[in-house]
Amino acid sequence: MLHLTDGDVDELIEAVDVVGAVREVFLAHAAQRTVLPEESCLRWTNDQGESCRSLNMPGLVEIDGRRFAGTKIINASLGNPDRGLARADGVVLLFDLTTARPVCLMPAARVSAARTAAVSVLSAELCWARPARSVAIVGAGALAEAHLGLALRRWPSLRTVRLHDRVPAHAALLAERLQAVHPGVAFDVTATAEQAVRAAELVIPATTTTTGYIPAEWIADGAVVVNVSLDDLLPDVFTAAEKVIVDDWSLVAADTTRLLGRMYRDGDVLPPPRARAADGAGPHTVEVAAELCDIISGTASPRTSATDRVVINPFGMSLHDVAVAGKIYTAHLGTAPTPLAGAAVT
Repeated sequence: MLHLTDGDVDELIEAVDVVGAVREVFLAHAAQRTVLPEESCLRWTNDQGESCRSLNMPGLVEIDGRRFAGTKIINASLGNPDRGLARADGVVLLFDLTTARPVCLMPAARVSAARTAAVSVLSAELCWARPARSVAIVGAGALAEAHLGLALRRWPSLRTVRLHDRVPAHAALLAERLQAVHPGVAFDVTATAEQAVRAAELVIPATTTTTGYIPAEWIADGAVVVNVSLDDLLPDVFTAAEKVIVDDWSLVAADTTRLLGRMYRDGDVLPPPRARAADGAGPHTVEVAAELCDIISGTASPRTSATDRVVINPFGMSLHDVAVAGKIYTAHLGTAPTPLAGAAVT
């Protein structure tokens, strides 16, 4: 089995169009060229009284005439940042489609951060009324840096970045690193999350919180909110939004811990159109307008006017990790995608 290091992944991922891969995965998922099982989650409390969890997220996807199968195992402890460690880390395993044997093991952190940032950037590009000139990032960890690194490379329109972190020094250090590379962009480290979010055209919370703190009144008309860390928003952000869009409804509906899943279980959320037949009637305070694949394919519109507030709730799909890891593995082998072999996806 091939074992790639962090350095290998850092080098090889530069040859991968991660945003393009993410886009193709969404289209493959809509065309039923994927297998996306429910994730498995093990939770415990460690000897320091801190919450820990291990997620196992398998998937199979067919893109560019090639199938990739594998799983991401990503573990986290809320106390890790205080130890000088990343909150979450893990591995991605890729499988041989004929023998089912593991063929490649690679660190998950860079893959996960890259695909998460790519989903956010793609979502923003699909849903904004015009290219963003100002973005608010709450949280200044590795995920925030991955988002800003990608966004700043792709968006020449971006002129203002407002950063907030509960540890101000983290935001200041991130702003300093990025300012050195992007001198034409203004980086503003704010004292509060509200100062960062208000008036921003794009809002991306990338924190570890499990308690909401962003109310609807902070969200500007026309803004896009990509709810990356899933629990930063208060319920009224969803109820006040003109459009609510998810990556995969089945994952949201099956979830019992994150805000939108809890709201659905309380009867407050109407699923997207393709999932409504079995949902029944009744009052709902939130209507999910579409999945991202509907926006990409053009079968649904992300907004009806430039002043619509659009909330994107990307729960996170293992298919993206498997696809990006598969492309990294292919880049390592130095081979182009080959025609499919074996049975069809079932």
